[in-house]
Amino acid sequence: MHVGLIVLFVLIALALIAGGLYLFASGLTARVGVCRPPLGLRLAGITPGSQAWERAHRAAWPILFGGGVLGAAHGIALAATTLMDARLSVPIVFVVSGVIVEAGLWLVARGAGKASLS
Repeated sequence: MHVGLIVLFVLIALALIAGGLYLFASGLTARVGVCRPPLGLRLAGITPGSQAWERAHRAAWPILFGGGVLGAAHGIALAATTLMDARLSVPIVFVVSGVIVEAGLWLVARGAGKASLS
């Protein structure tokens, strides 16, 4: 694999790991009831720290936590396969699936948080 691709994939892996850690920390702190900005969901019209915000995070914490674990795992796997002699398609799969997992579970967590407010 070309050196430029390796550097690109390692940078994307670090971004996936950072995003996963953000989701993980948001879910973990929401679970124990101490989630405060900049962690957590951004819900329009809901003041961070309010009872509604706390209720939304109690509903969404398992999704945030799971998304964080899966996202960080995708980033670690991407970094590992980039540094091995793997076909180009393998890191590409980890990039695409990692982005889908993190973004998708973030949207699902926001939906769960909003649904808990109804």
